[in-house]
Amino acid sequence: MAVVEVSFTADQLASAYAQLSDTERRLFLEAVFSEPANQYIALQLLKKAQEVLRRKFSPAKQQLLDRLLDKNAEGKLRVAERKQLEQLMDEYGQGLLGKARARRR
Repeated sequence: MAVVEVSFTADQLASAYAQLSDTERRLFLEAVFSEPANQYIALQLLKKAQEVLRRKFSPAKQQLLDRLLDKNAEGKLRVAERKQLEQLMDEYGQGLLGKARARRR
């Protein structure tokens, strides 16, 4: 039988794992942890997947986003600030999508 190597990012692993049923999760973990060589790698991947689900803006970045949103609502946003706001909103949206994908069943 040929061996196929598959690579996942933490985002992909979190999404795939979240879509498994409870029984499938148990069977997956049993299969992974039955091989001692896989245990360390599996734990590292699961930690990365948890990080994806917990990811948030830093307090400083959230404060900047709030300030730019307030200025935008007041109509006082400069061109450079508008670009910065668009980048932050895109990053925020991507984070929400990643979390939604990781939690989707």
